[in-house]
Amino acid sequence: MKNPLSPNEFKIMQLLWKEDRPLSRPEIIELTPERDWNPNSIHLILNNMIEKGVIQVEGMTRCGRGYGRTYAATMTNMEYAKSLLEESTPELTPDERILGLLPLLLQDEIQPQTRTAVKKMLDKR
Repeated sequence: MKNPLSPNEFKIMQLLWKEDRPLSRPEIIELTPERDWNPNSIHLILNNMIEKGVIQVEGMTRCGRGYGRTYAATMTNMEYAKSLLEESTPELTPDERILGLLPLLLQDEIQPQTRTAVKKMLDKR
């Protein structure tokens, strides 16, 4: 992903991640009542997100008297976070990114089962 998401695009991504299913434009509008979406501008936003490769058209669904496209995220929120990290630190190798980020993540309180899971992941690699 070359271009970062705008605040509106990120809001739509958060909704798609939360709902974990393809959504139509009317559903996106309905599920974000705090936003006053203009139907034409949301159409442009969705098309921009398709161009950026962060969503794709998943299918069609009944929307009122007609049909509309449904949209699904092409990446998880963790994959998105990883892409942001890679884009913001292009001069670093993957090893340098891990060694730089891991100590910061480990500052947070983590459960013993999380430590065990991390150890298993590293042993697998």
